[in-house]
Amino acid sequence: MPGLLKNRIESATPLPDGRRVSLRWVGGAETSVDMAPLIARGGVFAALSDPTLFAAVTVGPRGRSLAWPGELDLDADALWFEAHPTDNPFAQSAAAE
Repeated sequence: MPGLLKNRIESATPLPDGRRVSLRWVGGAETSVDMAPLIARGGVFAALSDPTLFAAVTVGPRGRSLAWPGELDLDADALWFEAHPTDNPFAQSAAAE
């Protein structure tokens, strides 16, 4: 399912560890995203260290994002490319360097 604006999330389930979200993608692929590094960086995503807020994750409109209360969201393409870096059209291959 590579490509910009083509990656859509079908469902999101927060995992019990309070830092990862299991994703099912339109097309059937499944991935898990570890939010701990993003939370640790601080800023607006630091609020996700609250287990109640973290568990309130939903799929955004048309499956194009993960969303939390307070206008927090993460783009579906960024999440897909995090799990599938070779699909990222902006990543430089080792041969290009």
